[in-house]
Amino acid sequence: MGYNKSRRVSEAIRIISDIVGSQEAEKAGKRHVYYEAVGQGAHVILGKRGVKISGAVYFSYETFRTEGHFIVVAKALPSSELRGRIIFESKTGKWAGTEDIQQEWLP
Repeated sequence: MGYNKSRRVSEAIRIISDIVGSQEAEKAGKRHVYYEAVGQGAHVILGKRGVKISGAVYFSYETFRTEGHFIVVAKALPSSELRGRIIFESKTGKWAGTEDIQQEWLP
């Protein structure tokens, strides 16, 4: 993997980690539930939750609430020169990559 692609995946990992932190803060807050940020407005919802993604141009981000846990998905955009998704599942704490994104590049 080239240096630029490596930096792009690292950026996605940082943003996913920020989303995980915001989800944990949300669950510990007044509502005691995880939030969802899905679709074209996901970046707005994430921003309101304190996740800084305004400079993110290589991946789009979504987070889904499921029974007692959440999932974060970063989808590679054409500008990343990668194909695939990075997926984090809070239930297992595991990271996974699809297509071009190999497991050894992830935490």
